[in-house]
Amino acid sequence: MVKAALYVRVSTQEQVENYSIGVQTERLEAYCKSKGWDIFNIYVDGGYSGASLDRPDLQRLLKDLKHIDSVVVYKLDRLSRSQKDTLELIEEHFLKNNVDFVSITETLDTSTPFGKAMIGILSVFAQLERETIAERMRMGHIKRAERGLRGMGGNYDPAGYKRVDGGLVVNKEEAQHVRRAFDLYEQTHSITQVQSILKEEGFPVWRFQRYRDILANPLYTGRVSFAGDLYKGQHDTIVTQEQFDRIQSLLARHKGKNTHKAKNSLLTGLLRCQQCGESFVSYSTGISKKTKSIIITISAELEDSLLNMMRNA
Repeated sequence: MVKAALYVRVSTQEQVENYSIGVQTERLEAYCKSKGWDIFNIYVDGGYSGASLDRPDLQRLLKDLKHIDSVVVYKLDRLSRSQKDTLELIEEHFLKNNVDFVSITETLDTSTPFGKAMIGILSVFAQLERETIAERMRMGHIKRAERGLRGMGGNYDPAGYKRVDGGLVVNKEEAQHVRRAFDLYEQTHSITQVQSILKEEGFPVWRFQRYRDILANPLYTGRVSFAGDLYKGQHDTIVTQEQFDRIQSLLARHKGKNTHKAKNSLLTGLLRCQQCGESFVSYSTGISKKTKSIIITISAELEDSLLNMMRNA
């Protein structure tokens, strides 16, 4: 007697539309009963996309092929929506293990020459459908961006805004924080200085990288980015385009090889430049061991001298 493996797959959307596990299983069982086949096992992947073969029960089915005579599905795209993956499963796994493949909706059976030919043709349409869906989703995202709607990825509220009915509304308290950060950076050219002043003024101080990201984000000028392009948003601006452009010029001047490599040392925060007021900061660099040893020696001597001066003051 033929031992049949029933394979069932649904995505979340298909479950909503009643293209359910129960419906598929019932029809597959009825088909096997009409053929007089024995059901070896039922393999179910619920909520898994047909665009990938990384599905737990599909992998379990492939391991059981030596015990099976035929794999039966409700429809070809239940096996896969990829032409390449469909043909690989049938030719490299099923047929090489002498396992036939049957799709009851399309009346396909690889035990016949016509069935083998039709499998290749229909798998092309399965892949076409998947790529069409992906293209529609991409165009939908672009249309949302063109309408200035945010929410195309992630559910966080950007600093200075809050989400209301899918759009962005200015959060007055945070917006004041963001504006002050832009103003201070334009004055000091230093995010560390911005953090220090904001702390003195009573603002909650965020981490360095968050300020860096805020200063470079065109969202605050009323624009939305998607796929590398900028679109006019429907939210209110927090900073002017002119100030944002000036800030970008300043940020570009600070993209050296030592960016984000500042380290703490004894002199950090104690020494300041008389010209710009910037605090002393040490950096890790790719210098040689010999040069590094000399610098460490000099730094140690400077620190000892400073400590002696402070003790004698």
